Amino acid sequence: MNIHHTHPHSHKIDEYFNAKKVLVTGGFGFVGGHVSKRFVDLGADVSVLDIDPSPTRMSIMNCKNHRLRDSVQVIEADVTDKKSMLDIITEGRFHYIFHFAAYATVIEKALTAPYDTIMANTMGWINVLEACRMVAHKPAMAFLASTDKVYGEMDGDAYFEHLTPLRGIGVYDSAKLAADVFSRTYHEAFGLPTITLRMCNIYGPYDYNIAYRLLPKAMRNIFGKQTPDAPELYFNAIEHQRDYLYIDELVNAILLLTRSTHCRGEVFNLAGGTYLSTPAMLRTIVEVAAEVEARYDESRAKQILSNGIGVKVNNNASTMQAISKQHLNGEKLQAATGFAPDSDFRDTLRSTIEFYRDTFMTGWE
Repeated sequence: MNIHHTHPHSHKIDEYFNAKKVLVTGGFGFVGGHVSKRFVDLGADVSVLDIDPSPTRMSIMNCKNHRLRDSVQVIEADVTDKKSMLDIITEGRFHYIFHFAAYATVIEKALTAPYDTIMANTMGWINVLEACRMVAHKPAMAFLASTDKVYGEMDGDAYFEHLTPLRGIGVYDSAKLAADVFSRTYHEAFGLPTITLRMCNIYGPYDYNIAYRLLPKAMRNIFGKQTPDAPELYFNAIEHQRDYLYIDELVNAILLLTRSTHCRGEVFNLAGGTYLSTPAMLRTIVEVAAEVEARYDESRAKQILSNGIGVKVNNNASTMQAISKQHLNGEKLQAATGFAPDSDFRDTLRSTIEFYRDTFMTGWE
């Protein structure tokens, strides 16, 4: 089900990461879990840190098929605990640190807990950087997963790293923006080998954020009930446009950045492979879900198609409006590493939807 795309530079990558000591924070989340799995596959010595690494948590780390828990060191810790982070990074003597730990990955959740969001999304990264500054054994790279939301509302056709001002004003946006800025500060002031990647919307299997994130939430409606429901499109999102990138492509980009020592201290945009309006994305999800379902149950597939998408007014909408258009220019990353998305959007979307159908129909792993 999970289409794995081999990047042209992958043969060199295999040897490069063998036996390297790697720390992944937030490793039981969607992106952190996929990154951890790829490093395990490449023969790295992987430590996975998370505030909730319980064996019952829905995560690729706990998937019985992959047996990842047996292949990594699991560390239960909170990135907002400065002493814990210092102890872990001191003892670990890591070659590479990848920071994905975050409190909230959606606007709505961040608004309900602004302080916790800022502590995790800003101070969590500061604690990693402080530990790197203080330890004798410095990592060769500390990677921050940032977001396109740091730019705020888009003027023009795309965001550019050093031309577009950082104007993110939402709680989540600002907390990530502050962390993003401190990456450069700790590189300039203390010589730490940071890399910051401003990421677009990532999709793929094992994203269990079915309460908030667009694709998993749509999958819950389509496959999570006896009778399929239409996925919901909030009225205020009708004119939204977003970049979308398949998870394996993101991991390829991260591996190339890690190998590229000339990229230390820099910030990069991770452009999507596909740029779509939210209604167009949901329509495509419905179409592909119906195609997938037609192989199993023709009448259910027809119902998925006839349901279409349901427009809903969000009565809980905050006064803080979501960014309407987000589109990253990825030329700097391509020039520095050779990375460019090369997977087919509908193929990867189909494999992702097949994963969710199996998961909802046969039970969570």
